[in-house]
Amino acid sequence: MEKRFLIKLNAISMKQFKIITLILLIVYNIPSLSAQISDNPINILSEKLLQNELMANRFIKNFVFIKSNTFRKKTMADMDKSIALFDNNLSYVILHLPDNKKVKEDFMKLQNFWNIYRINVTDFTKENYKSLMAKTFKLRKYIRDLNKNVFERHPQYSKNKKAIELAKLAVENSKKIDGIATAYILKNVLKVNNSDVYFDLDMASVNKNLKKIGKYKQLNTKAKDIIADLKNTAKSIYMLLHKEKVNPKMIYAYDSSFGKKNFKLFKYIIQTIE
Repeated sequence: MEKRFLIKLNAISMKQFKIITLILLIVYNIPSLSAQISDNPINILSEKLLQNELMANRFIKNFVFIKSNTFRKKTMADMDKSIALFDNNLSYVILHLPDNKKVKEDFMKLQNFWNIYRINVTDFTKENYKSLMAKTFKLRKYIRDLNKNVFERHPQYSKNKKAIELAKLAVENSKKIDGIATAYILKNVLKVNNSDVYFDLDMASVNKNLKKIGKYKQLNTKAKDIIADLKNTAKSIYMLLHKEKVNPKMIYAYDSSFGKKNFKLFKYIIQTIE
C-alpha cells in the first residue's frame, strides 16, 4: 500500500503539485475569507453607532440631574453604565469601520478625545461641571458627524437605508425627550436662564417620528404596542411641562420610562436590517 502511494506521488509533476497545493489553500481559506466579508455587518455597526450618539446626548442629561441632586445615585449608576456602553461600542466600531482612510483616521481622533474625556468624567465635581458640559456638547457633535460619514460609505447602507433611517428617528426621539427633561431641570431646579435654547423641545416632532416608524410594515405587533405606549408617555410628559408645580422626580420617571421603551423599539427596528 505504501509502495503504491509513493509511485502515484512520484508520478505527479511539480506543476500539478503546485496546482493541487493552491486549490487546497483556497478551499481551506474560504471560511476566513467569508469571515472577512461578513465581519462588518451593518445591523450591528448601526446599533453601536446610534447607541453612542444617544449616549453622548445622555451624558448631558446625567450631568444636569447629578448637579440638581435629582435621583443622584440612580443617575450616577446610569452614567457609569452609559460610559461603559459607549466605550465598548467605540472599540467595536473602530475594528469594523468601512475601508476608508479618512473615516478610520477620524475615529482614531475620536478615540483619543474619548480617552481624555473619560478620565475627566470620573473626576466629576460641581467645579468642573461647566467644562464637562462644554466637552460633552463637543463629543455629541463629533460622533453625530462621524456617524453620517460611516453610513454614507458603508457598502450595505443603500440596501438597508429605510430601516437605518427609522432607527435614527427612534434615537432622535430619545434625544428629544432627554433634552426636554434636561431643560426642565435646568429651568425649574437649577434656575438657568434660556436653558431651552440648547435643546429641541418640539414634542410634536416626537409623535411625528413615531407615526413614521409605525408605518414600517416589517415591525411586529410587539413593536406596534411599544409605539402606542410611547405616545402615551410623551403625552404625560407634555402635560407635566404645563403644570405649575415643579416635579423633578416625575420628569425623571417619565424620561426613564420613555428611554427604556424606546430602546426596545430601536432594537426591533435594528433586527429588520439584513
